[in-house]
Amino acid sequence: MSQEYTDPYNLRRTVLVAVVNNQADLCRAASEGWYRIPQRRAPRRTGADYLAFYQTGAFGSESEARAISYYAAIRRYRLLPRAALLPDEPDHPRAEEYYFRIDIGPLLRLAQPIPATSFRRLTFIHTTLERLLTAQNVTELKLEREPFHALWNALRANRLKPLSNRLAGDWPVDIALRVRSGYLGIRLEDTNDVREAAPPDRWTILRIPDSHIVSDLQGCLREIGRALIDLGGALDSKPGPEWKL
Repeated sequence: MSQEYTDPYNLRRTVLVAVVNNQADLCRAASEGWYRIPQRRAPRRTGADYLAFYQTGAFGSESEARAISYYAAIRRYRLLPRAALLPDEPDHPRAEEYYFRIDIGPLLRLAQPIPATSFRRLTFIHTTLERLLTAQNVTELKLEREPFHALWNALRANRLKPLSNRLAGDWPVDIALRVRSGYLGIRLEDTNDVREAAPPDRWTILRIPDSHIVSDLQGCLREIGRALIDLGGALDSKPGPEWKL
């Protein structure tokens, strides 16, 4: 059996489930190795290790309609206007709008498709590889009390303004905070990833594992607070009286 299916670390890898509503986008993902998500409609947490595809009812009577059948490893992200992604459609009404281009590896087929039996409309879902490989229904993919949301809400409660959908090089940060020297990017992961080069200019990257947010949210806030002080403070707002180092 592949290590991907048995190694505990790999099973904790993150998965972004995206909605595919036409055959052309799925074929492009399979043949050209990339998928697009409009920046204005992207989820708050865009970064993930894998991209999974939920095929809507637009796939008609096919057995893969209203189900997740394929996923792929994510290799890098870029932010480009639609006209650059699809040059054959220069007059499209959204030609100048920006999209995330997500470069992916080969499409992999799940052993058993994951149907959506109770969803009227599905949007993006952030989940784990373990859940993707074991779920019997799309409802089982959703994570309860996701650490990302807990940290995001805690930062806002401390009068900071977290930013989403920011790229630091070829990979998104889960949360960004503006500082005097540029940006503090927060990635919710355990270790450095071999996919990532040194952060670009004006970016400082802080890694906070999901498990630390669950076990010690206040400690994570203090760690972020120390980093903000070292970087000259947050630009968008001042921490309130709740902020304690």
